[in-house]
Amino acid sequence: MYNSNILDPIHGIIKVSEIEKWIFSQKPFNRLRRIKQNTFLYLVFPSANHTRFEHSIGVMHLAHQIFIHANDNYNTGLYKKKKYLLDETKEFQFFDVLSNLGDNGEQIVQELRIAALLHDAGHGPMSHLFDHYTITGDDFFKIIESDKSLSQYVSNFKNIIPDRQEKIEHEVISCLFVIKIIDQLKLIDNQYPTKFNPELKTIIKKLDVYRIIQMIEPKFNNESKLIFDELDYGDFFSSIISSFPLDADRMDYMSRDSYFAGVNYGLYDKSRLFMSLIPIKFGKKIELAIKESGIDSVIRFIQSRTHLYNQVYFHKTNRSANCMLDFACKELDKDGPIIDATNYKDLEQFYWRNSDELFLWETLQEKIVDQPQKSVLFELLERNLFKRIYQNKIVLIENDTEKLNAIKEQLNNLKKGFEKIAKSIENENVVVIDFFPNVVFKDVKKSKIKIIGKEDDKYRLSSDWKSFNKELKILEHEVIMFRIYLRGKFQNRETFNEKKAGVLKHFSSLIEELNNLKMSS
Repeated sequence: MYNSNILDPIHGIIKVSEIEKWIFSQKPFNRLRRIKQNTFLYLVFPSANHTRFEHSIGVMHLAHQIFIHANDNYNTGLYKKKKYLLDETKEFQFFDVLSNLGDNGEQIVQELRIAALLHDAGHGPMSHLFDHYTITGDDFFKIIESDKSLSQYVSNFKNIIPDRQEKIEHEVISCLFVIKIIDQLKLIDNQYPTKFNPELKTIIKKLDVYRIIQMIEPKFNNESKLIFDELDYGDFFSSIISSFPLDADRMDYMSRDSYFAGVNYGLYDKSRLFMSLIPIKFGKKIELAIKESGIDSVIRFIQSRTHLYNQVYFHKTNRSANCMLDFACKELDKDGPIIDATNYKDLEQFYWRNSDELFLWETLQEKIVDQPQKSVLFELLERNLFKRIYQNKIVLIENDTEKLNAIKEQLNNLKKGFEKIAKSIENENVVVIDFFPNVVFKDVKKSKIKIIGKEDDKYRLSSDWKSFNKELKILEHEVIMFRIYLRGKFQNRETFNEKKAGVLKHFSSLIEELNNLKMSS
């Protein structure tokens, strides 16, 4: 089935099927070769020029590895249970996914790999930043309602677009591209009967768009398509691709970003994590669980991700470039949406044409007409970046939920106050406020992954990651990096310091409030 190899600096040899090779060449995916994984990180770490293309292939590889190792761990657990006479539990049972999927196993594994491969296909130029500038839900529905092959999915897209007036997120476009790519694959297979080998032709005919998308976006379909023998596998497969505390997506970008940035912050023990994963049957659901024996490795994984954010993604120069792009694009909607598309073909063409470079050097320069936004864009392209003039790192650790929410509300009000002052002095000084949070337990509420512990030779099951043990509880915090950036070219340090002092005077009372809040939290 896997007839080709890719040499990857992170994972070594990655096996690839003919179906996957065909997907590589399709515009919605092929375009990811020209979309950087970390947008402006290369301005700080020159080697960080890796793209969403190789990241997606890495996620595909890791998703399959998680599936294989989790199932192998079932067999190991079964052996130990018999050897040491461990008691069964009525709450859950270890589960052999591969055997129970039977004839569907190979089909579902290919769908898992496709879902992992295409999970980021909807990223626009500048990756996550583009979500701020893309089309609204209303414009998106106009496009799909006008397309016969897409109109049948309108109700499904309503499930993942809660507000049609808001900008859609890249996950929505990923689902759209999955539909079109699978439809095209089936069409090609019919038109050219000898293009794929007979084994793959059978798989192609059975590929289910709903199942693939459910692994990426579980809410897309209200009724699970991942049900076999009355057992729902939806949580199991979606957790492999994206879930707290670890998944194929996190595992790849942490390793890859660390490698290309030249840092060690995102390192973790992959082998030990693989040994800790196991499928379980919980009622009528099949879910992914982590054995308590692997919790130390999970803690290291969570810490590594936190350090990667604090030391790499939070870097003042990286954030300066991100803030400059936001400032340059803040008036974009005034002249209409940046994507001028009324049908799917035009939408796909925009994504295909707009690499990071073309988006910055052509699309935005044509679209941005206001000053100083256009000037700021040119300064960004020339790497004449905004200068940081103030920084405050706030770590929120609070067991009292009510008090924590009150502190967050105060922080939000302070942020609005800073932004109001920045806007009021914009004629004299261009100042931007950067309020960038890192939530260590991000997405924990959405997580379906459970922990399996053992007491007195009896298994216990927990879904409460925050309080499973004291070590995990210690990790529960939120880091907020608060910065003020100033635009300007300065001839010398004295001129810069003078300008900095003059600007910070406007914020002095708010800075004092922020310091007092930091001390109280």
